[in-house]
Amino acid sequence: MSRGVQWAAVAALVGAGVLALAVGAPFGQDRTSDSDLAGRAPGSPTGSPEVRSGAPFMAVVGGAERRPPALAAAAPQQYELRHFPYDGRFTFSRIRFGTGMRGMGRGGPVWAHDYPIGEVNFLKILTEVTNVRAQMEGSNVFSFDDPELTRYPIAYIVEVGFWFPTPAEVEGLRSYLQKGGFLIVDDFRGPRDIANFQEQMRRVLPGHQLHQLDESHDIFNSFFEIQSLDVAPPTFRGYPPYYLGIFEDNDPSKRLLAIINYNNDLGEYWEYSDMGYYPIDLSNEAYKLSVNYFIYALTH
Repeated sequence: MSRGVQWAAVAALVGAGVLALAVGAPFGQDRTSDSDLAGRAPGSPTGSPEVRSGAPFMAVVGGAERRPPALAAAAPQQYELRHFPYDGRFTFSRIRFGTGMRGMGRGGPVWAHDYPIGEVNFLKILTEVTNVRAQMEGSNVFSFDDPELTRYPIAYIVEVGFWFPTPAEVEGLRSYLQKGGFLIVDDFRGPRDIANFQEQMRRVLPGHQLHQLDESHDIFNSFFEIQSLDVAPPTFRGYPPYYLGIFEDNDPSKRLLAIINYNNDLGEYWEYSDMGYYPIDLSNEAYKLSVNYFIYALTH
C-alpha cells in the first residue's frame, strides 16, 4: 500500500468514531421527473448543457495517461485491460459502453475515467479496513450484456450522461438487478446528464423513481457511521451533490438496487488519494462512503 493511501485508511478509521451495523428505517423522497432533479434541486444550474473542461482524466488501453503536468510524471504511462477469471474472491467490476463520439472523453472513452488506479487504490482501502477478500491487482471490465457479469455482485459505472445502452445491454442490466446485482453510478453532473440517465433507466426499469437519500438510510450506516453527506465534490463545485437511490418495486422499505452519486465523483478521490492532489480529509470521506456502498451491497 502506498504511503498516501495508507494515511487515508488510518485517518478514515480514526475519523469514523464507531463502526455500525445496518440499522434504522430507510428514508426516501420521490423524484419522479427530470425537472425535479435538473430544474428544482436547490442550487442546481439550469439552462444549456455544461461543457467539461479542466478535470484530470486518464486514457484507456495502451494510451498515454492525460493528467495535469504535475501529476503526469508520477504515473505509469501505459497499461492495458486485464481480465481476472472468477475465483471466488471479490473483484471490482467496471462497466464499459459506447464507441461513438458521444461516448468519448479527453484521450479515451468516458467509461474509463479514473481507471485503473482509482479501483486499485479503493481495493487497498477496502481490504485494509474490512474482512473482504478481494482481487487486488485490478478490476474486470464488462458490458451489461456480458453474461459473466452475473458472477459479480457489484457493478460500477461512470459518466452516464454519455450512456446510450443497446437493447441487449438494457436487458442485461435489468436481469442483473433483478437477480440481486447492485449498481453504483458515479462521476456525472448537471441537468443533461441526469435527464439522460433517467431516460435510459426507464428502459431498464419502466416506471422507476429516483429517491433522494439522507444519512439515516442503511447504506450510510453499513460499516462507517456517516454523520453528514455534505462532502464537497472534487470537481464542479457549483453543483451540489445528491445521493439518490433506486429501490425494488419503487418501495424504499425494500432492497436498494442502485446508489447514484449525482453531481459527485468519488472515483476521482480514489485515483488521486496517494498523490496529495486533494485534501486527505475529503479523500477519507469518499473512501468511507464507498466502503459503505460495497459492504451494504455484499450484505443485502
